[in-house]
Amino acid sequence: MKRLAVVFLIVTLGVLPMFAQSAALNIYGESGLIEVPDDATIAPGNVAVAYHGVYNVGSSTEDYSIFSFGVGIMPNLSASVALWNDGDSATSINAKYRISPETVTRPSITVGVMDIFGDLTDDNPALYVVIGKNLTTKAESVVGRASKPLRGYLGYGSGMLEGLFVGLEWSMTPQPSAKVEWISSDKGYRGDSHFNAGASYEFSKGLRADVGFIDLRDVTVGVSYSALKF
Repeated sequence: MKRLAVVFLIVTLGVLPMFAQSAALNIYGESGLIEVPDDATIAPGNVAVAYHGVYNVGSSTEDYSIFSFGVGIMPNLSASVALWNDGDSATSINAKYRISPETVTRPSITVGVMDIFGDLTDDNPALYVVIGKNLTTKAESVVGRASKPLRGYLGYGSGMLEGLFVGLEWSMTPQPSAKVEWISSDKGYRGDSHFNAGASYEFSKGLRADVGFIDLRDVTVGVSYSALKF
């Protein structure tokens, strides 16, 4: 299984053509990067579905299969559920509300909760607030030349997101994007603060593949679809 994950990673990064990237569910079933939530919500009347595999490089007994489902309830409000399985099962129920959208001078402000009933981590729910901002012009002023679109996220949370978390997502061309994030919490998947890095690729509107390294070690691969109407 790990060998298949590595092959999938190489193929996704190396041979897929270039298309535009869109938001999708992360490994916790929340819209976001790898673990870090972003400021996106599912559009009202839309459904998002995803599958992720997390492959622990150090132990084949700690691999996870994760099925996620999310729905847009009303403008700026969405809810989701993620079903984790590694032989045993656990469920993370989540909700997110964007209080205020981003403007030219002000970042977006979004609040949310992950693992409402503490089933995934046997801990308190992960309450969080995250701000998001387009950082492209700031990146251009630093490097002195045109930059591809760059978005940044800064948040603070409790539970498995306890403390600070930071994320950056760089749209290299219309479809693929690269992402990095740092999480200070010692209560999430890794059990300590860590960096993650990965890439996403959108085949067509709403259909996206994700690959990444959690703690720059464990491999995660996934596919999501977020353009279903009901």
